[in-house]
Amino acid sequence: MKLGCVVLAAGQGRRFGDNKLLQMLAGQPVLGHVLSALPRERFERIAVVASTQGVETLCSQQGLACLRYPGGPQSESIRRGAAAMEGMDGCLFVMGDQPLCARESMENMVDAFLAHPEAVIRLAWGETPCSPVLFPQKYFQKFQSLTGEQGGMSVLKGLDVPIRLIQAKEEAELWDVDTRAELEKLEAQLVKRRLAQP
Repeated sequence: MKLGCVVLAAGQGRRFGDNKLLQMLAGQPVLGHVLSALPRERFERIAVVASTQGVETLCSQQGLACLRYPGGPQSESIRRGAAAMEGMDGCLFVMGDQPLCARESMENMVDAFLAHPEAVIRLAWGETPCSPVLFPQKYFQKFQSLTGEQGGMSVLKGLDVPIRLIQAKEEAELWDVDTRAELEKLEAQLVKRRLAQP
């Protein structure tokens, strides 16, 4: 079974006031944490949807292909990413501003999909679902109807779709970066992790 991965990294960071994906977090850019955690060997194809030169340069440094466009609503990034996954049996959509999402969690999601290829797989903390989300191929075409800030889960409304939740190891895996205060919270969490290590 062939799986793809799309990293959504075209946000303009308006709430943050700057490109949040390139802000430094524990010595590397926020997006760098996301890219480093990807279990690349599990994917046949990986594409990063980007709208800035800085993000494209970071992806190039990590040997990853970029789908570059001027930028727009989230739905456009999803449409472009899904279009690049033709021939894949499923695709994991990863948010570029979720830097503590662990490699192990993404691998667990892939394993769950391989066992249940008809299901949509979501990372969760308890009963709270979040990104990343792994979709079967049969929903790819539906993404082309998304508009505005609609996310991928919007295409499932009204459908009887099996959804499996994969538990994160810690709640912080679900945290994203929209403000400087949230970036500081993530930094504090990483410090806490380091102090907890033997």
